[in-house]
Amino acid sequence: MGKVLIITLNYNQSEYTLKCIDSILMSDYDNFSILLIDNGSSEENFSELKRLLPEDKRIILRRIHENKGYVGGINFGLNCGLQEKPDYFLIMNNDTILDRNAISALVDTCRDFNNKAIVTGKVFDYDDTNRLQDIGYILKKKWNLSFEHIGFNEIDCGQYDRVSERDLIDDVFWLFPLELYHEIGGYSPHFWFNSEQADFALRAKSVSYKLVYTPYARIWHKGSVSIGGRDQNVKLVFWHIKSTVILRYLHLPRVNFLLYYLSEVTLLFISYIKCVFLGDTNKIKRNNAKVKGFHHFNLWLLQRLKESR
Repeated sequence: MGKVLIITLNYNQSEYTLKCIDSILMSDYDNFSILLIDNGSSEENFSELKRLLPEDKRIILRRIHENKGYVGGINFGLNCGLQEKPDYFLIMNNDTILDRNAISALVDTCRDFNNKAIVTGKVFDYDDTNRLQDIGYILKKKWNLSFEHIGFNEIDCGQYDRVSERDLIDDVFWLFPLELYHEIGGYSPHFWFNSEQADFALRAKSVSYKLVYTPYARIWHKGSVSIGGRDQNVKLVFWHIKSTVILRYLHLPRVNFLLYYLSEVTLLFISYIKCVFLGDTNKIKRNNAKVKGFHHFNLWLLQRLKESR
């Protein structure tokens, strides 16, 4: 039974984190440790986390005093985690409840693919517990890396109950062997939040790893809690735009990227004109966040080009 090191981050969300840890500790898989990274939380939240954290030798608590973003926090955990000499890393969000059989199912599935896979499972909605939130993606348009969400928002009736390869998967929770980390490294520092998982998955595919979904591993996920949730969240819109444009710049041929970029900017301009004409203040705020996202991508690209000279 291979050792699994579970990495999760806390950022001012001790209540969710503690529930997540409790669910992990109920797992039927015996050989695991939890590396809990506090990613720059307030003193009050961190103190509460320490005070209420179960006394269990499987829990390792580390703190970063400044928020390094999701990517920085996970990479800190991966680097620290090497000291534990795991066979597998399991990365998962803290605003989740893990099913007791999930770790076993992830490990078994990874072994079925000769440990040459990243494996995820069924992600359900935290508050609507039989509604699917994420089970992977299929590639719809290769020229611009356009993916379609499989089963999103559907009620689970067993329609996705087969182990399957995916074109892309999310890291709400996923497990991969230590060897993959040695081959491709951690999450790319070009990202701070959002699309880091897509970049990591695409890099894994480039060295012949499969992206695999198993229905036998389940988790319940709230979603984007650390940055204020999903509804009407302009921060989420900003990070989505900046990160997805960076992703395509890194993984598309230059001509394809230019066509993608111009088409997205054109659509944004048209949307902006419409919402200003209609006086739709919510859409105006969202479009402002998108403009900011493109602007920050441009700054990122200029810095990257300057450093490459």
